[in-house]
Amino acid sequence: MTRLKPPNALSLFDLVARSWPLDAEIRELLFNGAGTALMAVLDDGRLAFVSVRDGEHPDSRVRIEVDTGRSSIRPRTRPLPAPVFTDAPVARVAVRPCRLGDQGYAFAHVGDARLWRATARGQTLAVKGGTRVSALAALPGAERLARADGSRLSILPVVGGDDLAAVTLTHAVSRIAVSPDGGFLGCFGDERLSIVETATLSVRAPVQVGDEVLALAWSPCGRWLVAGGQDKAVLLIDVPAGTCDRIVDFPQPVGSLGFNARAGALIAGGAFRVVGWRLPDLPFGRHSGDPIVTGRPGLTIVDHVAAHPDRDLCAVAYANGLIVLCRVGHPDEMLLREGTGVPVNALHWSDDGAHLAIGDADGTLSIATFPKSMFK
Repeated sequence: MTRLKPPNALSLFDLVARSWPLDAEIRELLFNGAGTALMAVLDDGRLAFVSVRDGEHPDSRVRIEVDTGRSSIRPRTRPLPAPVFTDAPVARVAVRPCRLGDQGYAFAHVGDARLWRATARGQTLAVKGGTRVSALAALPGAERLARADGSRLSILPVVGGDDLAAVTLTHAVSRIAVSPDGGFLGCFGDERLSIVETATLSVRAPVQVGDEVLALAWSPCGRWLVAGGQDKAVLLIDVPAGTCDRIVDFPQPVGSLGFNARAGALIAGGAFRVVGWRLPDLPFGRHSGDPIVTGRPGLTIVDHVAAHPDRDLCAVAYANGLIVLCRVGHPDEMLLREGTGVPVNALHWSDDGAHLAIGDADGTLSIATFPKSMFK
């Protein structure tokens, strides 16, 4: 049910966000390709689905005062539709799901780790010919998936069936990141990171990472593959040059990082403020890079950063549940949600940048939908 507050107590988050209390910790969130549904992976292996469409979109609730020209958003008045849950635990939580075509999702089944799919409405079924899965990723615009089964990496059609191509790496794979053009795969596992060319499945010599990788991201140009680690460092790989370096001495493990294409910058968490550097060159070798200042420093660690897909903005979640919106490379920030004392486990923008999905450790799922006029 929608929880209403007195008008004078409503925050920006109350006015633009929809929240659902789920009954288990949220481990991952994923919008489908069409941007019509959001899937949550719960700690017990169940999946929950909510519609992205907002029946009371903030744009329909904006009011402009005639005498002052000031705009305001009136509160919601209708209850939210209930989320749809799978009847039982179906997903292996350790394997991150991925999109499957425009509407669906692919995930590893909790029982035998075989490939399954889910629809936007919450129906689940096995994929034809599915084998075991240790990592998954969707290739952009190609109707294909990259799938790892231990050290075996394969490319297969989204409809399932026989692999189109396969290669065996020198290490197991637990995470796959796809370059923006789909030409390369970054494959991590067993503290090693390999780069695989998608068309030929030719493999470059793996890089020794030294600890668990918590986040992987490609730069928009495809030159850089970066990895945030449990070892409080960021690994940088210059893919064309085949060389690597590290940014060290973060206060905490770097569990979240990414690139903002509009601002041309790398941003990362793991410190007391958002840290970042301008592209095209990052701190590498003797080059110190071009550091940028984003947001304001605080007394709490930045747990998550999420770069906006179209604007020079990022969403920032702190360890105490505080969420702000920042312009990348600027100290300005907008408070979205006060600290709740509950950590944020997942923070993702929709592809069109209109919605921000938030998954909390206490099982609260939220979608903040912003009026078009907010970021003019």
